[in-house]
Parts: sequence; structure tokens; C-alpha cells
Amino acid sequence: MNGDAPVILAYALFASGIFAGLVTLIVLGRFRLYSRRVRIPFAVLSLSSAVWATAYGFQLLSFGSVPAIVWGRIMWLGAATLPTSWLIFTLLYTGENSFVSRRMVALLSVEPVVSFALTWTSRAHGLFVTDAMLRSGQFAMLDGAGPLYIAHTVYILGISGVGLSVLGAKLLNSDGIHRAQASLLFTVGAIPFATFGFELFDSGFEPISVTPLSLGLSAVLVVWALFRYRLFDITPIAQKAILSEMRDAVLVLDEHNRVVESNGAAATVLEPTIADCIGKSVLEVTKAPNEVREVLNGNARTEAVIGDDDPRYFEVRSGSVGDPIQRKAKMLVFTDVTERRQTEEEFRALIENSRDIITVLDEDGARRYVSPSVEDVLGHPPESLVGENSFNIVHPEDRKRVRREFEYAVENDETVRTECRVKHKNGTWRQFETVGVNLLEDPAVGGVVLNSRDVTSRHQYEQRLRVLNRVLRHDLRNDMNVILGHADLLLSEDVPAASKSHAHTIKRKATSLVNLGERTRHIDTTLDRSAAVLEPVDAVGYLEAELRSLETEYPNVKVHRYLPDEQWVYADDLLQLAVRNLLENAIEHTDRVIPELTVSLDSTVELAETVEIRIADNGPGIPSAELSVLRSGLETPLEHISGLGLWLVKWIVEQSNGSLRFDSNEPRGTIAVIRLQAATRDGPSLQSAEAESGTN
Repeated sequence: MNGDAPVILAYALFASGIFAGLVTLIVLGRFRLYSRRVRIPFAVLSLSSAVWATAYGFQLLSFGSVPAIVWGRIMWLGAATLPTSWLIFTLLYTGENSFVSRRMVALLSVEPVVSFALTWTSRAHGLFVTDAMLRSGQFAMLDGAGPLYIAHTVYILGISGVGLSVLGAKLLNSDGIHRAQASLLFTVGAIPFATFGFELFDSGFEPISVTPLSLGLSAVLVVWALFRYRLFDITPIAQKAILSEMRDAVLVLDEHNRVVESNGAAATVLEPTIADCIGKSVLEVTKAPNEVREVLNGNARTEAVIGDDDPRYFEVRSGSVGDPIQRKAKMLVFTDVTERRQTEEEFRALIENSRDIITVLDEDGARRYVSPSVEDVLGHPPESLVGENSFNIVHPEDRKRVRREFEYAVENDETVRTECRVKHKNGTWRQFETVGVNLLEDPAVGGVVLNSRDVTSRHQYEQRLRVLNRVLRHDLRNDMNVILGHADLLLSEDVPAASKSHAHTIKRKATSLVNLGERTRHIDTTLDRSAAVLEPVDAVGYLEAELRSLETEYPNVKVHRYLPDEQWVYADDLLQLAVRNLLENAIEHTDRVIPELTVSLDSTVELAETVEIRIADNGPGIPSAELSVLRSGLETPLEHISGLGLWLVKWIVEQSNGSLRFDSNEPRGTIAVIRLQAATRDGPSLQSAEAESGTN
């Protein structure tokens, strides 16, 4: 070797060390992209290569500043670590995780540590490397080496060969980008393995070692693979981990339909153990041979039931894997759909036993499904309606409006509520209330779902109620006014006292009936109100207005007020009517010559955001039977409330999201308590509970 050769070789070694160091930085730097279990061993592998090549370069250039033997020992730090790092990396990269535990890594680390210690103490025992080997950096020289070094050489060749064989197996069983990655990594390992072998058998490389140079070439290949084939971005270990963690049972078959691979979940669909199934025909070992045969013969998917006592439902699918041209291997996937099937059965039972009619329409309004209840409700067999236009049995007068609402639901993806008349098979018209939900984008439904309920009886009842209300409010009131007029004529005439007494009775009862009709009108107004919001109102203002009116009409009433200047609450504007009825009820049913009323307002109850209006009287009190009826909300011929006033108050207060109760007044009488939500003068509007329930 001429004088310039060591310098040129040293620079080449420095370049090798730089490339190996660059690989170390790239692998460590891209933490989020690379699996830690893979990148750490490979980083150690690259760093070992960099140390070996760089130290060898400095050894060739050493002129006494640092002895060559010291650089040789530093070289050995990289050379001893390299084979072990290579084995650990290849096992982790190929997914052989069961062989790589913390204990195994600790055991594999023993040999590099011991060999490094033997290198630094070689002069004392002569069992390992010689000084000549350390000064020359040629670790493939066995002449004069100690017996432990020969054993070490056999060991590193063995574990390096194991790493290559593991990669070779992965290369043969992979395809696509994973095959390209495995090929490059196999080449990366094979280059230094081959050069070390050539040096070991004295192939003419003396007086230099080319193995550190070959590490640089391997590093160049790794840098190229990192960017060209996204090395480590998606490793084979990820494939195996995904397969093992899948909840679906997966079987991989060869061209003869024999099981060659499976995951843990496959135990639920195989007869013997998973290990016993490998190499056997899938039709012999699966618990659903008929369904598997279907999908292997070309059926896209089928459903299998496995088990008798506790059956499980599986959706079975098949697909080709492996070489994209030959397509020899197949994959069977068993997806457990037991919960979905049970849910479907529950919904089917609900739909089939419901009196509501469930219909699924396409975007043009044609029926795709009709529940069996349609035959009981409308007399039409379900199959006779499927495929027909849904508007063909809607009343002609309602058809245009219903179609417009359906189109709105389709275009705006909103829930629609409507009522219309639908034709029964016997030719009569039934009133239906329908809610439509747009589920066209839901792949499990793919249509507009209608829930239709026959409300003919309710509709007829409401019609009758309106007629009766009209008679009570108008016809009866007109007749009572005639009776009142004649009673006044009798009272103005000079008639006997007994006749005048009868005339007074007639007038009092007629007036009571007129008032009853007026209260009925207020109840009808309350029930038909469509206002969905509650505004802040001044409860004190309502109370004062009604108390002034009461004192004018009943001058003998004694009223005690305990009211602030103002108190705002959330309420319907009919609250004043409720207060009026409670005050009048206390006066009309009193048995005292001088009735007393105590009206107070308290906003310091246990719930700080509520206000209580209290109206106390000294009368005989409301009978407990009537209070029981008011609490239960149910009247019977034997238990009922006299009049409509208390019902009117209860409904108005509940419409204001409030509550009504009656307490005993000591020593005598009743306290009516209205509880409402507190508000401020400029507080926001609120939805009433009734409005919320109507929109949900």
C-alpha cells in the first residue's frame, strides 16, 4: 500500500461513519413515524457501524498522538455491539416479538459486554484478541487469537446468520412495499456479513479491513430506503399486530384452501385448537363448512350461525391476498354480528307488534317497506303497498300539502310532522298523525322513515268537544241571558215577597251558569294556546290589579298585603286570570260575615331561583276529597271538584312551568301557593315545558 492509500482509505471510512451516523439521527429524529421498538435497536445498530468505521479511520491516520491500539479498542466497542443489535432489530422488525423480551435482550447483551471487557484486558490473559489485531483493526484474523475470540467469532456469525434468515423468510412471505423493504434490509445485512466472511477466510484484503467500508455502503442503502420505500413507516410488525388485535376472526388459506395463518379470534370459528388447524383444509376444521364453501365458490358474503345453546351470528367474507397477479392465497374474515342481529330482532318485534305503521320511502315517495300493522289498521296487506307511490291513498284534498312537506324533508334533512286523511281498504277515510325522518344518507336505512298513528278517534273526540264547547259558550249563555232578563222584570214588578225570592234564586243560578260558561271559555283559550315562550311578567302588578278589583266588588272583604314593589317571574300572561280565580274562590265559598284574605309573595324559599305567591283565607277550607282529585288529575262520578275554577288555575300554572299546592291555614282556612321561576325585568324568554315536549 503506497503512502496516500491510508489517507484515502481513512476518508472513505469517515464517509462511511458519517452515513451511518446520519442514519442514526434520521431514525431517532422521526419519533412519531417509527415504532420505538424497531427504531431504537436500529439506531444502536447504525451507531455501532459509525463508531467502528470512524475509529478505524482515525487508527489509519494515527501518528502517535493516540496509540493505534486505543483506536482498536474503540473500534471493538462498535464491532462487538453490531451483531447483537442486528439480531434484535430483525426479530422485532419481522414481528417475532415472542422471542424478544427484556430478559432475552439482557442475555444477548452479556456477550458484547464480556467481549469488550476481554479486549481491554487482553494483555493480562491472552484469551481473546492480540495487540496486533487491535493495532491493525483487522478482527477477521484468527492467527494467534485466543480460544475465546474463536468462540466469539462463531457466535457472531451465527446470530448474524439468524438475522439474515429471519429477513429472508419475511422476504419470501411478503409482497408490495413490504417485500421491497425486506429485500433492501436483507442486502444491508448481507454486505458486511459477506465481507467479514471473505476476510475471515483470507481472501486477499490484507493489510486492511473492508468490513467497516461495507458498513458505509449499507448505510447509503438505508438512507435511500428511508425516503424511497418509507422504511419503518409501515413495518411488517404493524401488520401482525393489527391482525392479532382484530376482533374479527381471520383465516389465511393457500391455493388448496388449507389454513396457513390465523389470529386469536379465529378460535371461535374453528373446531380444534388453532395450532391443530394449520395445514388442514378449512372445510374440515371450521364450524361453518357450508357457509365457507359458499364464499369460496364466489359468493361475496353470507351469514353463519355457530353454536346451539348460545348461538353466535357471523358474516363471512372472502378475498384474495398475496401476489396481485397470481392471487393464490385467500383470506376468510368472520365478523361477529350477534349484537346487531339481536338488535334487529328486537326492533323487528317492536315494529311487528306496534299499532303504529312504519313505512320506508325512497326519495321519490315510493314505499320500500311497510310494517305488518298496516293490515290491521288500514286493511291493506303490506306486500300490496310495497313499490307503490305513498301518496296514492292520501285524501285528494291533503295530497298536495303532504307531498310538499315530504319534499321539504328530503331537501332539508329535517324531521317533519303532519296530519292527513288516509284511505282504508273498505273505502272510509282515517285521520293519521305522521312523523317523517330523513335517513336517506344512512346506509343501514337509505330512505325516509315515516311513523304513522291512527288518531281518528282523538280527532272525532276533539270535534265533539269543540261542538259541546260552542253550545256551552254561546247557545247556553244566550239562553241564560234571556232568563236573567225575565228575572230582572219579575224583580221590578210589584209581586209577593215569595215570588221575589224565587226570582232572586233564578237570577243567582242563571248568573252562575253564565260565569261557568265564561270560565269554560277561558279553559278553552288556555288549552288551545300555541305560545311556546314564557316572558318575564311582574307578579306584584297582577296581584295589585286583582286585589283592587276585588275590593271594589266586595267592599266588606278585609285584605292584608305583604308585597314588594315588584317581583318578576316567568309566566304565561294568563297568570292574572289564575290569581283572579283563587281570590274569587276564597270569597264565594267563605262562611264568614267579614272574609279575610292575606296575600304575600316570598322569594326566599329553599330554591333561590323561585318565587311563591301565597293567598290565604279564613274560610271553611277546600274539602280534602277535592284536593285529592286535583293532585291525581282524575275525576269520577263520586269524586270530583265543584266547578272549573281550580282546574283552570292548575292548568295555567303548569303551562307557566310552575306548581300549585294547597296548605292548611291556622287556625282556619286554606293557603293557595303558586310557585314560579324567578326572572328579571329584561330577562330572556324561556320555552314552556309544554312547548318543549311538543317539539321533542
